[in-house]
Amino acid sequence: MKTKSLVLAVALGMCASMSAADIVAVYTKKVDVGTEAHHPTLSPNGDVVLFTSENYTGLKSINLSTQEVSVIDETPKAGFNPRFTADGSEVVYRTSIKEDGISRDDVKRYSFASKGKAQIMKHTKDVINTSSLVAETYAYGLVDKQAIEVSVNGVKTEINPIGYGYRYLWPSISPNAEKLVFNEVYSGLFVSNLDGSQAKFLTSRGEFPCWVDDKFVVALSTKDDGYVITSAKIIAIEVATGKITELTDDSVLVDGLAAVEDKIVYTTEKGEMYVMNILINE
Repeated sequence: MKTKSLVLAVALGMCASMSAADIVAVYTKKVDVGTEAHHPTLSPNGDVVLFTSENYTGLKSINLSTQEVSVIDETPKAGFNPRFTADGSEVVYRTSIKEDGISRDDVKRYSFASKGKAQIMKHTKDVINTSSLVAETYAYGLVDKQAIEVSVNGVKTEINPIGYGYRYLWPSISPNAEKLVFNEVYSGLFVSNLDGSQAKFLTSRGEFPCWVDDKFVVALSTKDDGYVITSAKIIAIEVATGKITELTDDSVLVDGLAAVEDKIVYTTEKGEMYVMNILINE
């Protein structure tokens, strides 16, 4: 039987109960970063994690092999949607200032080798898409236009996979650049072709969706009482069948996650960081 690495184990060192015979929990490990950690971003090879504060002030990194923590920037908004370059050697991120009561963002580039940073775009009040600055193939949610901008090898198109009048969030292209996963604020999580055709509903709750490989997506499934979030679990979804497997339980509130191949990094409401792995048998 062919074995593929997917993701995860369980929160707080406990093995998740297997809801299907093809999912095997391996381990989960808490990562000590010396401070609160939120909104993780993984490098392409899964070696380095970017993280920030709950309100995105400052940007730090931890090398999972050496456990070295580096301070990249301490300014407001530096932790909002940072992006690694394709080889993982640099990070592009923005910082924010206020001029005459108006918030303006700039863009900086940080090198892990030199530990130096340089401004590559001056402060502007325009919306900055950091994904477009590091790759020619990406998907970006245009909330103001109620559309998704998809760029493939530098060719950009705007799509509306489930129609006009919807608010699209967290679009992400599969590793083989054939599928798009995205969230609609009121409808849930969907997958479609890159041109927006054949949109398929996956689940009513699916925040921060990430591709693990071309067949599986992980996302955050939340519940609330109308005021606060009462449950936030990580789920894995087999795109072809729509089968959902819960990978964490109600013992912890997850507030952010990132995935690369067989690894998921997630953070909790308390600011704790965990690395998780599982195997999926096919």
